[in-house]
Amino acid sequence: MSEELPIRVAIYDLDRTVLRKPTFTLFLLWAAWREAPWRMLLLPALAALMIGYALRLYGRDRFKPAAIRLMLGASIAPARADKLAVDFAAWRVPRDVPPGAQASIARDRAERYRLLMATAAPEFYAGAIAEALGFDAIVATRHRRADDGSWLPLLDGENCYGPEKARRVTEWLDANAASGAVHIRAYSDHPSDAPTFALANESWLIGRSRKLVRLAAQQGWRTLDFEIGPG
Repeated sequence: MSEELPIRVAIYDLDRTVLRKPTFTLFLLWAAWREAPWRMLLLPALAALMIGYALRLYGRDRFKPAAIRLMLGASIAPARADKLAVDFAAWRVPRDVPPGAQASIARDRAERYRLLMATAAPEFYAGAIAEALGFDAIVATRHRRADDGSWLPLLDGENCYGPEKARRVTEWLDANAASGAVHIRAYSDHPSDAPTFALANESWLIGRSRKLVRLAAQQGWRTLDFEIGPG
């Protein structure tokens, strides 16, 4: 009897990994300018929120909802959220996916890996980016829904970052890949994803700086420069 092959899963971070630029603030500015240009007058308030976060006066769980409420309003109707998400993905994906990320995603797909995007970005627009890139699934920061289905700025659970991202990935694996052995590749630009790397058979730290290369060597991770491509 032949040995059953392991289920293959490739886990990709979004910001500065699959896309070059961080998406959260960019999405808020793009959506505000597109829908309600008068909200650009609120940029000083957004800057103040960002400074407070940088000074660690509060964490992501408070910063993100406040920033969304400021730039997008108290709720986002489902049709509005869907259109914003699809249009944002259509704008960013052709422009901002580095060649190495494209090649790595294509390679993993060809090798029959299930593609899982794992990101702290809000699920309602990150999901559209994942779909545009042909990912099979996504775990991302969830936001509460109103009775009419509208998205609310308030988080539904914790921000999908660090240990929480690894917990959510584990939850997804238990639900979708628990029937046998699993081989996991994980890709991220940031050491905060060390808990997710700990789940993987192959951990790839994305970047070119000497600091990242040293860190990867210390942790036993591999390195890739997505501006060049897979080694």
